[in-house]
Amino acid sequence: MPIFESPAVYVQSTLITIATYFIQHAYIKPVIDLHSTDANFVPLVPTKSVHIRRDNKSRQTKINIFDHKGNKIYTIERESASTPTWSMFTYPNRHEIVTIRAGFFLKSFDFHKKQGLQHRVLQAENGLSGRLRTFYLNDGHKYVWTRGSKFLERITNPGGNEEETRERIAHVRLMRQRKFDYELTIDENKADLEVAIATGFLCMMTFWGMGDITETVGPTYIPQQEEGYVAKVEDKTDASKQEPIVVEKVIERIIEKVVPVDRIVEKIVPVNNKETSSLMPNITFEVEADEDADVIIENA
Repeated sequence: MPIFESPAVYVQSTLITIATYFIQHAYIKPVIDLHSTDANFVPLVPTKSVHIRRDNKSRQTKINIFDHKGNKIYTIERESASTPTWSMFTYPNRHEIVTIRAGFFLKSFDFHKKQGLQHRVLQAENGLSGRLRTFYLNDGHKYVWTRGSKFLERITNPGGNEEETRERIAHVRLMRQRKFDYELTIDENKADLEVAIATGFLCMMTFWGMGDITETVGPTYIPQQEEGYVAKVEDKTDASKQEPIVVEKVIERIIEKVVPVDRIVEKIVPVNNKETSSLMPNITFEVEADEDADVIIENA
């Protein structure tokens, strides 16, 4: 019954936290997490990070999600502490994105506005690669959240031994021990952020617990590239390597911009019976190396 599932999930999470706490402090976690697999791993190159924390005023019914600048971007809420059904909203517009069921028997998520992606179930799986939580999207790949390392992996050719490829596309890290405070880093070029948050939240509630030893409280540094940024390469060539200035071309460009000579002659020399062609003034061009030129006009 749903009314008993939420308390059962709370007890389950508490037991996992206690067990993880003692395992961590006994330093036997590497032995437990030692698994064998011949799969090829592709490392994670994160492009974005978000922080998932309980709300200070409504700790049992509201989860806040912040970006790397501390701005709230999503909330995950439920009506009461006795219901296992959560809803994820955008902030501050409060558009419902997904319904999440973090029950003791059923763990699922239902997206409302993603084409071809509605109801999905998070399945439990145990194998040579350890304890996993698996699900499928609409691309045919198998997705898994791992127990110890907390990576979200996209698997190609599962069970294919050396032909199996595990591409790590997201990672979750506990920021404070015994506190619901997680950091999720993701490669948005390979994974959908909202899918990673929804499935990661299910694992936070029912799979991982909060007993891991936290070695640091600082966030993961991810270089942020500004939009519209274009790299500019400065030309550092020596002046001796520059192309020589062609004086003829400079003179031609100046003549095109200079007032016609006939008008200059009419203003300098009074017009008489002589033809203006015989009153051609002397024009001197002074050309410098930076392609600027001065024009000096003298009377004949």
